[in-house]
Amino acid sequence: MLRSLAISFLSFPFSALAFFIGWAARDLRFGLLAGAVIFTGFFIAAVVNLFFIKTYTYLDAALPLVFSVLWSLALAPFSFGVSLFNAPEFMGAALLLGSCMAIAKRYRTGIKWLVFPAFVFLYEMLPINIPGPVDDTFALAGSFGVILTQFLRRELPRIIKTELQNRPPPPAI
Repeated sequence: MLRSLAISFLSFPFSALAFFIGWAARDLRFGLLAGAVIFTGFFIAAVVNLFFIKTYTYLDAALPLVFSVLWSLALAPFSFGVSLFNAPEFMGAALLLGSCMAIAKRYRTGIKWLVFPAFVFLYEMLPINIPGPVDDTFALAGSFGVILTQFLRRELPRIIKTELQNRPPPPAI
């Protein structure tokens, strides 16, 4: 997890360097594009690195929200009033992914049911947007629905069964 955090923080100086090199080589627009591409590459590498972690802690489950805040702050200057990136939806997707990671850690449900929230997290991370809130609303609602359905159908009966088996017997009277 520290590797993902290091990759995330390294994105800032390298994207600034790419910005200045691009600005010096061509113009301001090219510098902004070069910085954004380098920054996106580092953040995608950090998120991909998260998927190859075999065990994680509850602190690690909070990192998608940290990534979303950093990413939103980094993309805020590039929005220029245009709704190319929706930070609240991205933070919602990060909160949903982090919650699912914490539930998967607590109940040892495995990570295969985290795939859909992770894809929604990555989709919301991209600075492309269909005009209007429809795509973000459907993505978050669909992700929440899939998680809720999978949890209620597959994991909740197993958790209840395990908790009932681990319950101590009632005291003899």
